[in-house]
Amino acid sequence: MFNLAKMLIIFMYLTSICCFFISSQNVSSPQDILYTYEEPIDGLKLHDTHTLSKGTLMIWMTFDDDKDPSCMLPYFYLRLIERTGRITYINLNYTFPPEAVCPISMDFIPLNYNYIMVIYVKSNNGVKGKYGLIINYESEIINEIYLGNVNDYIIDSGRLEKGFIRIEEHDKKGATLHWLSIPDITTGKVVEHGSSEFIVPNQLSYTFVNSFNFNLIDGGIGYAYILKYDEMGSLATNDPNIQYWKIYVSFLREGTYLPTTPSLVYQTTTKLNSVVFNSCTYNNGVGYICIVSLNNTITNRNESRTEVNYYRLDFLTTGAFIQFDMIPKEISMDVFDFSSLIYGGFLVRKYYTNTTAMDFSILDNNGNYKSGGSFGPEFVHTNMFSRNGTLLGIKKQIGNKLEILLKPLLRLNNQGAEYDNPVIESTKPAIHEFIDSSINEITIKYAIPVRLSTANISIFQLNGDPYKPNLLRQTISGNSKLCTVGSDNHTVHIPIFRSSFNQPNASYHVIIDNNFVISQERNEPLLGINEETWMFSTKPFKAGQHSVSVTGSLRLNEEGSSKFLQSNQSEFFNNIIQAFSKIIPVDQQRITTNGKWKNDPTSPNKVLLSFTINEAKDAIEPNSKTIFDNLGTLVEKKGFTALSINEYTSLIDESASFVITQDYFGKYLPVIIISLVSLIILAILYFLARWKSPEGRNFAIFETALIMQDLAVDLTFTLLRVNNTPHLIVPNMVFLIVPLIVNFLLAINIFLSEVDTNPMFFTWVSELPTLLLPICAIFSSIDILAINTLTSNLFGLKVFSAPLSQRSRKIILWGSFINIFAEDIPQLIIQILYYNSVETYDLIPSLVLISGGLVIVNKLILRSYHAIVRWYHRRDKIRNFIRRLSAASIRSLRSNV
Repeated sequence: MFNLAKMLIIFMYLTSICCFFISSQNVSSPQDILYTYEEPIDGLKLHDTHTLSKGTLMIWMTFDDDKDPSCMLPYFYLRLIERTGRITYINLNYTFPPEAVCPISMDFIPLNYNYIMVIYVKSNNGVKGKYGLIINYESEIINEIYLGNVNDYIIDSGRLEKGFIRIEEHDKKGATLHWLSIPDITTGKVVEHGSSEFIVPNQLSYTFVNSFNFNLIDGGIGYAYILKYDEMGSLATNDPNIQYWKIYVSFLREGTYLPTTPSLVYQTTTKLNSVVFNSCTYNNGVGYICIVSLNNTITNRNESRTEVNYYRLDFLTTGAFIQFDMIPKEISMDVFDFSSLIYGGFLVRKYYTNTTAMDFSILDNNGNYKSGGSFGPEFVHTNMFSRNGTLLGIKKQIGNKLEILLKPLLRLNNQGAEYDNPVIESTKPAIHEFIDSSINEITIKYAIPVRLSTANISIFQLNGDPYKPNLLRQTISGNSKLCTVGSDNHTVHIPIFRSSFNQPNASYHVIIDNNFVISQERNEPLLGINEETWMFSTKPFKAGQHSVSVTGSLRLNEEGSSKFLQSNQSEFFNNIIQAFSKIIPVDQQRITTNGKWKNDPTSPNKVLLSFTINEAKDAIEPNSKTIFDNLGTLVEKKGFTALSINEYTSLIDESASFVITQDYFGKYLPVIIISLVSLIILAILYFLARWKSPEGRNFAIFETALIMQDLAVDLTFTLLRVNNTPHLIVPNMVFLIVPLIVNFLLAINIFLSEVDTNPMFFTWVSELPTLLLPICAIFSSIDILAINTLTSNLFGLKVFSAPLSQRSRKIILWGSFINIFAEDIPQLIIQILYYNSVETYDLIPSLVLISGGLVIVNKLILRSYHAIVRWYHRRDKIRNFIRRLSAASIRSLRSNV
């Protein structure tokens, strides 16, 4: 029943999300969606919610403490409902200390890589402090860290991948910020990157009253200082030009630890009672909007009254002032919240005392009313998905059921809705497009003129595991000079590395960080694209050409070389291979090492490591040359790929390429030995042939040895290499076996004919062992020329003194020519086709090519020589016959006369 209930919940959520995205495309009539979440654990109650920009709703559930309503039981339960409908249940097996739960002094913030940090108060030796418990989505505790004093507070940096910020307790001088890293994936360790101080402007006769901090969309912090004129310390209290209140703003950008110089954005000569910041929100491309309340005492006819008015203060991150306008009273009555919307206009939320009801209104950029709605008193909790402009309300819990209402807000500008970004017109490739892996760039077209900035654009491959980070393929900063803006000033071009889209049928998504580009008009950072929004897939790849194993060397930088020499070298090799297999990605068995290394002759302080990319075992796997090229690209672009963030691969020297250093001698030692022995035998037989035939006319033994060597390399190629090219297996077998059969039949014909018609040959055969003739016939099937060995008269042995007739010699001659066109040339063509069908052409096919070429040249030259000699002999015979005939005719004529 529990699983069935979960399936129903997921189905309902999926349906509601689909309806939401369909309705959100309709600007004029967005529709509300209501769905129900049923908690599987009895007794858990809604405590709070948190919304993520990618559309995930996080519901914090607690057990109430029956003894004290301000307390809860010391456990942590979190539900993550993603917009795909998948629900993640986090039930933490940890008991929090009493200081954290009674009264409730506990909160949480999401971190990247599916991490969450629970923030709570704990006493240590009687001293209360703030601690963070880092957990993952699988309810596992990764680490506990000390965060600081109990009055310090923790905020996210606006960019989860950049960590979080601890702000120390405020004092009259300002505030101190500590930038803390994201947790390490394996250890959960958090380190402090640096600290910064917001220092109050040093203004004589002014007192620091209060401050307000707010997140910047590029991951930094904005800080507003409120200063009041000190009348008691000045004599010029009657000066009408005295500015009694001043507001300064300062900005601290992500990656820096020095705030900008405070800029004056507001001042007034009115003696206000107080100036208070209520909120500050980002206004897409035009800076920030802060809601400031001014408390003023109005005296009229000896009567005084106090009124509070709300104003909209707009400024840029350069500190430039834009406007300061009063918000109409009909909007700002009661308790309200005012924020800008991503798709234009503003959202005003009004809250009422003694009730949980809330009204909201949508205003255009000029403050005109466009739309509105409300959540009635039955809704006990409200929140907002700010990125896609959706309000949510949760009704009072009944039993284990929570009814959640989604209210999509009116979009004044619906451009870029599929990207959750109104300043993006289109991308190439488009969302959900199937792409070719060979594309060399992607493009983004913006609705306004843009410039490149400092943030990153990153491409990830989805790994299918929701609890593990996706695989980073490449990441490039806008100011890296690799990205460019087109001549239209709207289109950004991003280069694609060869290693990025190297997997067939794989899904990828592009994340664009805020501040990747800025507007040309105001130099303000623009919003990016969240994860799993701009998604596309690669097409199936064609079967790649086969490649044998490739061995190459990589160079470590000086730090890496020193670490390698001082560590367990075998373990170092294993760690770097494991990293390669994940980053490429490829099966770990495809990358091996012989453990060899040496100092680089060109840079003695650096070490060269040897790695081998093993050949693929089937056509589905990428071939070794492709893997080699991918790894070479990753090394070349190390600073823009995942190699730079791994402990071991970050030690590779990207200034040195991954160079092939194939160890042919060790790998092909048996083939080399066979080839050398064959060459030695050929040389010996050649000199024997010259010794037995000083005129150089008898090379039968030499030819036979050359043919045998050619057969050996052909068989080696057939057994070890032709399987790499399936389309050549049949032709190779045909042109290997058919000539053997033809040669065998020709040899049988010659031997039977000679035995039958040549008495001398019959006598020669009769004096030899019985099995010699069948053995010679089988041996001659290699090549008909092998029969010439029996006529070579080698060492004067009778076995090499066969008396063949001219008919048999003629058959051998023309059979040899037939072999050239039926075996040798086709084998040569097969080698050329093999060369064009594989990525790496190694020693074995090279030997086949060389051997086949030698055989063809030898046959053509010697057979042509024999044919010419036979032609000359025949011509001489004809001439002699004519001479004899002419002489006989003359004698006959004389006789008759």
